[in-house]
Amino acid sequence: MPAAAVAQQAQPTAEAKAAARALAGQGWELFNAGRYEEALTAFRHAEAQVHAPPFLVMAARSCERLGRLIEARSFYQHVVDEALAASAPGAFHQAQADAKIELAALRPRIPALVVAIVGTAKDGVKLTLDGQRIDPALPVERDPGDHTLVAVAPGRNPMTRMIRLKEGTREHVTLDLTPPQAASSAPADGPAASSGSDARMAIFIGGGITAGVGVLAGIAFTLVANSKAGDAMQQRNVVDPTFQRSTICSKPPADSVAVQCNKLSSIVDDQYLFSNLALWSFIGGGAAALGTLGYAWLVTSPSEPERQMRVLPVVTPGGGGIVAGGSF
Repeated sequence: MPAAAVAQQAQPTAEAKAAARALAGQGWELFNAGRYEEALTAFRHAEAQVHAPPFLVMAARSCERLGRLIEARSFYQHVVDEALAASAPGAFHQAQADAKIELAALRPRIPALVVAIVGTAKDGVKLTLDGQRIDPALPVERDPGDHTLVAVAPGRNPMTRMIRLKEGTREHVTLDLTPPQAASSAPADGPAASSGSDARMAIFIGGGITAGVGVLAGIAFTLVANSKAGDAMQQRNVVDPTFQRSTICSKPPADSVAVQCNKLSSIVDDQYLFSNLALWSFIGGGAAALGTLGYAWLVTSPSEPERQMRVLPVVTPGGGGIVAGGSF
């Protein structure tokens, strides 16, 4: 309370004392009924009539129940700091003793907020908590509950954060206020280099898979063609064991021979089909391998001019493959 107000109440009138007692009694009943806001108002009015530390202690306790810990601390602190005369009433001394104990228990319960600013100079940032300017370099005490933190920095839109403070905690919040143009500028060889590397890897893998599939298909078709060649040999023996099948099949002497000749012709056609499929599979696989290795050769940019490499597909009647040679 202001010193002038205390001086004015040094000698309260009988009417003021009666009004203060009535208000204090009303406040006590409201406090016990859990109506702390109304009790706080009653104790404030009683203190306005007659200064008495017990009124302030009860006002502090009402604020505590309402979650207004900082206001309660101010009431307790006022009672603790008051210099009481030895002749003061015993209730005053008891209220001061109670205030010291309750103030010590209250202080650790008051939460605090610590704000760290990165990306820009602290001096250029306007920081407010619930509309009040705060210093980012110092912890800020607030009552428990939800609070609105707003930071305004040059070169970017205001940043708003909702902060929930709990009793007995110290909340740390970091605000990145890097200007958008600085945040968006990335090294030229970062994402682009990564994208190029991924594309090259995809080409290498795709080329390797294609070459492998071509070779495997060529081997499979070669095996089938060889099997058809064996079947054709057996069918030729059925048509004419004397190996004059070309003459016989040009003019079959009987219908049965014509059927066997048609069967032989079908088997030979299948043999040529799978032989051709094997050939083109080897060629396709070799082309894929050649293209992949050629691409690798181009993108790796050999540092030695004398480095040479040759990749050639090899196709034979019985199979095929790839030959790579040179100096590495």
